[in-house]
This record gives sequence, C-alpha cells and structure tokens, in this order.
Amino acid sequence: MSPGEFLSETEGIGYARGRFVGLDEPVIPIEDRAHQFGDGVYEVIRVYGGKPFLLQQHLERFWRSAKWIELQLDRSLQELQELIEEAITRAGFSEAQVYFQLSRGIVKRDHAFPNVPSHLSLTVRPVNLKKWEKGKEYGQHMILVEDIRWKHCHIKSLNLLPNVWMKQKAIDQGADDAIFVREGVVTECTSSNLALVRDGVIFTHPANEHILHGITRRFIMENAHQIGIQVREETFSSDALYDADEVFTMGTMSEILPVTKVMDTPIKTRYKEKQSITYQLQQLLREAIHNLTHNNY
Repeated sequence: MSPGEFLSETEGIGYARGRFVGLDEPVIPIEDRAHQFGDGVYEVIRVYGGKPFLLQQHLERFWRSAKWIELQLDRSLQELQELIEEAITRAGFSEAQVYFQLSRGIVKRDHAFPNVPSHLSLTVRPVNLKKWEKGKEYGQHMILVEDIRWKHCHIKSLNLLPNVWMKQKAIDQGADDAIFVREGVVTECTSSNLALVRDGVIFTHPANEHILHGITRRFIMENAHQIGIQVREETFSSDALYDADEVFTMGTMSEILPVTKVMDTPIKTRYKEKQSITYQLQQLLREAIHNLTHNNY
C-alpha cells in the first residue's frame, strides 16, 4: 500500500497481520483472541501537526499493561515506535488518532493461554476536532454511576464493557459522560481521569489499581508546578464535587475539559477566566504541544 492510498478526509489507514491495509479490508480472523476474550491491551495516541504527542509515555504504559497480563510483545518498543511513525506518515493526516492493540494471538478458541505469536493491529484516523469544541466552550454534564469495573483498572485492557455501558447510560440521560464511584469514592470517568480544585490545589485519585494511570494526568502531575499549582493524589467523595471550585477531566483525545454539571447540580466553576486552574492547565498543555510541533495550537 502506497502513501495516501485508500485515504480521504473521513477514512484512515490500518495495519494487521504484518502489513498496511485499508480500513475496509477484512484481515482480522474470527479466532483472534481479542474478539473472543478481549484478551489483549491497547493504547491511543494523539497526533498534532503530524507528530505523536507523549509517544514514549504511551509506549511504556503499553509495555507495562502487556507485562501485567503476561502478554509477550511481538517486537521491541523501538520497532513499535518506528511502525507508528511510518503509519502516521502513510496516513498523511496532520491531526490524527493512533489506536493500536496487541492480542494474545490467532488460534482456536480455548481459555488457556496459547503458544502462538501475539498479534498487533493498528489504525490511524483523522481527528474530528468539533467533537471536543462543545466541551471546551460549555463544559461537560456528568452523571454518577457505581464503579462496576474489575480491580485492575491500571491495566489498559481490551475489556471495556462497563465503560461503554455507562457512557451510553450518560448519553441516554442527556449527559456527556459518567463518573465512576467506588464505595463512595470518586475514581475516574469512562475514558478520562478526573480532578477537582479546592483552595487553589488540584486533587485527583491516587494512581493505583482503581484508575488508569492516564498520560495527560501524568503530564499535569509532572508540570503543574511550572505555573505554581500544587497537585495532591488523594481520594475524595462524590459530595466533594459539589463543593469544588473547579472540576475537570484529563484525557489523550479530549485533553483538559471543564465539568460544569454533576447530575442536576451546576458546578461553580469559572473555567473561562484566565486565572482559573482549568484554563491555566489548558494553556500549559497547549504550550507543550506547540513545542512539539512548532505550530500555533
């Protein structure tokens, strides 16, 4: 497949079974364990100006997730990085999402781990920037749901049924997303981490087995001090959301978005004001992206 082939503004490029393919090309066998068991791990990377953002951090988390479930990568991280960069170049999109996953292989269905090579697949698609404009302009409306996920949420596994189920539950109730609550403690959202601000300090759930160790979350943890903001990894209850000065989400694709309503209660946030922490963090992230791409983001 040559660069740009099969592509349009609404399409993308795929990689499976060792070759680049069109997204409409049937190449994944029915007996891939990703389909039968959700037996695998994945990552999502945001591309700005044709360059992957925080790529090394994503690759390292991918490796950790695979190690935790005793899944052997089919190549080195350096080789995986080169493949991702080649896929981005072939796709030719300036703004894109790279999704890649590793399954435990293609083999006759059986619960026991097979002695076959793992299988890597990948897609690169253009980003629909309009998807996040509403959240940035008006904030997000959240509902609270019981955290029914397993106790290894730090592993970025293919098993996302509770996440998609609760996401749809939020949409059905006219909201944007759902906040998971485990035994009274707020953990995270269906596809992003969550934080609140109180008295100028950011609070976010500790990076343990109850949340995904988000890359954007980590960026904030490591860089907020540059703008004089303190971050604490402490648990908080759902009631604390209503008393917070600000609430926001952190995600690879959605970046940093304010939360303006939880259930039926508005959050007293002034996220559009330049002195708000949400706004300052958005600018901090923008600066990091600008430094990567040398473009005006």
